[in-house]
Amino acid sequence: MEENKNVWIWILVAAVLLFLFGSFGMGFGFIFMLLFWGLIIWLIVTLINTSQSNKNESDSLTIIKRRYASGEITKKQYEEMRKELK
Repeated sequence: MEENKNVWIWILVAAVLLFLFGSFGMGFGFIFMLLFWGLIIWLIVTLINTSQSNKNESDSLTIIKRRYASGEITKKQYEEMRKELK
């Protein structure tokens, strides 16, 4: 009976090794592919969020510059608003 258990253990070990290192070691390929695409998606989302936050800041600065240029706000108000935005 003990001999039978050892045989099954070795068969299991061989199956795991064949899965991991068979086909030129592509057993981990699925995991690495998930990590790769996860990294790509994270990078795209980060770049989009960064560009949107910079766009909002420049839009706000443009608005207060335009308001100052048209005389809607004073120089003091303009400087205070610009200071708050930075």
